[in-house]
Amino acid sequence: MADQDKIDDFELVNCVATGGVTQIWEVKRAGSSQPLAMKLMLDEALKDPAHRQALKHEASVGKSMQHPNIISIFDVKLTKKLSYYTMEYFRSGNLKGLIRNDLPQAKARVKSLMEALAQALGYFHEKGWIHRDIKPDNVLMSKGGEVRLIDFSLASRPSNVILRAMTKKSRVSIQGTRTYIAPELVRREAITPSVDIYSLGILLYETLIGNPPFRTANPNDLLMMHVRDKPARPSELDDNITQEADNLVMRMLGKKPKDRHANMQEVYAEVRNLKFFKEDPVKVAKERADALAAGDAQAQEDRLNSRRDAERDRSKDGERKPAPKPKPKPILAKETKPQPKPEQQPAAPQQQPGAPWGQMPGQPMMPGMFPGAMPGQMPQYPGMMPQYPGMMPGQPMPGQPMPGQPMPGQQMPGQQMPGQPMPGQPMPGQPMPGQPMPGQPMPGQPMPGQPMPGQQMPGQQMPGQQMPGQQMPGQQMPGQQMPQPSVPQPSAPQPTSAPKPSAPKATETKNEPPKKAPEDIPLANFDDLQIE
Repeated sequence: MADQDKIDDFELVNCVATGGVTQIWEVKRAGSSQPLAMKLMLDEALKDPAHRQALKHEASVGKSMQHPNIISIFDVKLTKKLSYYTMEYFRSGNLKGLIRNDLPQAKARVKSLMEALAQALGYFHEKGWIHRDIKPDNVLMSKGGEVRLIDFSLASRPSNVILRAMTKKSRVSIQGTRTYIAPELVRREAITPSVDIYSLGILLYETLIGNPPFRTANPNDLLMMHVRDKPARPSELDDNITQEADNLVMRMLGKKPKDRHANMQEVYAEVRNLKFFKEDPVKVAKERADALAAGDAQAQEDRLNSRRDAERDRSKDGERKPAPKPKPKPILAKETKPQPKPEQQPAAPQQQPGAPWGQMPGQPMMPGMFPGAMPGQMPQYPGMMPQYPGMMPGQPMPGQPMPGQPMPGQQMPGQQMPGQPMPGQPMPGQPMPGQPMPGQPMPGQPMPGQPMPGQQMPGQQMPGQQMPGQQMPGQQMPGQQMPQPSVPQPSAPQPTSAPKPSAPKATETKNEPPKKAPEDIPLANFDDLQIE
C-alpha cells in the first residue's frame, strides 16, 4: 500500500507513523487542499479477521464522537483487500514525546491538559463508552495547548453486572497497557468509568514527575504493583508541587473505585480550582539548570585554580633552589669469599708466680669463679680438656680430635700400620715361629760342642746343687736379718684450695700404650738364646 501514490480519491503525501498492524499517512482529497490523516491497515493484517473487526470497531466509536478534544473521523472503508478510515490531521506530537523532550513545558501545560481530557472523557462516558487505554501515547497536544484524544480500539461498554457475575473470571481477558491499567481490570472485576479515572491519574503523575509511579522489568510484577503498592506522593519527589496536587493525584490512584472520584465532572471541577505548582515550573527548571551549571563551572574553576596554584608553587620552588643532581649509583664491589685461615694451636698461658694455675696476670677472682676460669666459664679439673669462651662443654680444643677418634697419623686400635706384618706373621727376613734361624739347630738340639740337656759340663754345677761357700736363694746367712717389707705411712694432709687443672699441652701427643712395670727377668740358658 505504501508504494502507491493514490488510494481511491486520496493522494498519499507523507507516512507519519508505522505500527504492527496499521500505518498513519498524511493524505489529500482530490480537488481539496485540506490535509487529512488516514489510518491504513497493512496487507499482512488484512488476512486476520480480528484485525479487520478491531479497525471497524474503532472507526464506528470515533465517528459517533463529536467533541473538540476528541479526534474526528470522517470516511471509513472496510474490505478484504483494502481497509482504512480518514480523520482530521492534527499537526502535533503526542504527550509522551513532550514529557521526554521538554518536561518543564509539559508541566506548564498540565492544567489545560487535565481540563481538556476530563471534559473529553466525561463526554465519552456520557455516550456510554469507556476508553480503557488512557496514556500519553494516545494524547496529542499542540504548543498552543490544544488536546486531542485518539485510539478507540479498546473502547467498550460498561459491564453488565448480571452478565459479569455469570461469567467466570478465567475467561475474562486483561486488556490495556500494563503501566496504566486499573487494579480492577487486573482482578478481572466489572468494568466501570472509574478505570479511566485511574489511568488518567497515572498520566497526571507522569506529567508532574517525568516517570510513572510503578516501574519494573517483570510484566506480572508490574500488574501486581497496581493492586498492592502505594505510590510515593509527587511532592516528595519535587518540592515545587503543591499539597493540593498531591491530594488530587493520590485520590485518582485509589486501589478501589469507591476511593476515587465519582465521575469525570468531579475531576474537572477540582482541576479548575487547583494550583499544581508553587512557582512557574519553567522558571524553576531554568533556575535549577543555571545553579547546576554554575556549580559545575565553579567546580571546574576550582580544579583549574588548584592546578595553577600547584604549578605556581612548583615554579617558585624551582627558582629558590636548583633541582638536585641525581646521585650516582654506588658501584658494588664483587663479593669475595674469605680464604680459610690455618688453624693455630692455642699457646699455653703463662703462669704468674703465686697465682692459681690458669689465672691470667692481673685478672681478679670473681665470686663463684674457679681459679683460672673466665667469667661464665666452666671450672677446669685435672684430666679435663681446657674450655675457652664460646665453647660448649665436651667440645674438643681447636686442632684436637673428637673423643674416640685418633690423632692425624695415629693408628686406630686394632689397625695395622703401613709396613707392619699382620698378627702372627714374622717381620721380613725373620723365620716363622718354631723355625730356627739359618745356621741354628732345631729346638731341643744342642749347639755344636754343647752337652745335651741334663748333662753337666766339666767343672759345672748341676741345678739344685750348692757350691761350697754359696748361699741358696731364700736362705739366711748366719748373723743376717731377713729384709722386712716396707709399708707406706700415710702422710699428713696438706691444705689445698682446689684441684689444679693440668696445663694444656702445646704440641700434639700420640697415644702410647701404657708401660708395664719391670719384672724380674730370669737368667736364660743357652737353649733360649738365638744367636745369628
